[in-house]
Amino acid sequence: MQQRIAVVSGKGGVGKSTVSACLAQQMAARGHKVLLIDCDIGLRSLDLILGVDEHVLFTWADVALGRCALQQAVMLFDKLHLLCAPLHPEDTLREDMLQTLVKSCGEYDVVIIDAPAGIGFGFRTAVLACNRCLIVATPDPICVRSVSMASKQAARLGCSDIRLLINRFDRKQALRGEFLMIDDVIDLTETQLLGVVPQDTRLFARTADGAPLQESIVTHALARVAARLDGENVPLAIPAAG
Repeated sequence: MQQRIAVVSGKGGVGKSTVSACLAQQMAARGHKVLLIDCDIGLRSLDLILGVDEHVLFTWADVALGRCALQQAVMLFDKLHLLCAPLHPEDTLREDMLQTLVKSCGEYDVVIIDAPAGIGFGFRTAVLACNRCLIVATPDPICVRSVSMASKQAARLGCSDIRLLINRFDRKQALRGEFLMIDDVIDLTETQLLGVVPQDTRLFARTADGAPLQESIVTHALARVAARLDGENVPLAIPAAG
């Protein structure tokens, strides 16, 4: 069965797009043919994160509106294919168009949709096209509250498989009381935890500059998340204080 995963967040700045890109790479490394879709209309970033921004000719909106074929719009990285979002909003786009497009992409084992922050049009568009929802959150009270809102909205849209990914976790900061502990985040969001990704400021700096994603503690953590998404019984690893 094709995995269709909406990667969402209630608020911005949680590292969701970097998580989407890394997770897509890890699923591809496991042998899956992966379609990664940027759903952040007007504020796309996956083309920058993957270093192909100068080569984008068409977007998923062009495919959905019949302006080009899917094969003309995807950017190819071996088993990972990227489909970018349009840089400008289009009045003719409807929330169900991406859902229809994804249903026609049966050749892919995994579809990962990077939704914009919040629970607006892009969120609804991504969730409606998917059968799983991965909510990315940092362990702070403001973000935790937004997770609850995003989870409830995803459930209202018909998604029953909703999981939590805690990103940028630093145990030392949590022990000092600067951020929430893992158990507190789970209790407050009432959302099943899929994985924990440690803080790595070096990776953030590299992706902000458009440098290629490289092996790091983040990619290792997301390799475990990918295995869990594939149904493997991988123990949850909590990053230790460095």
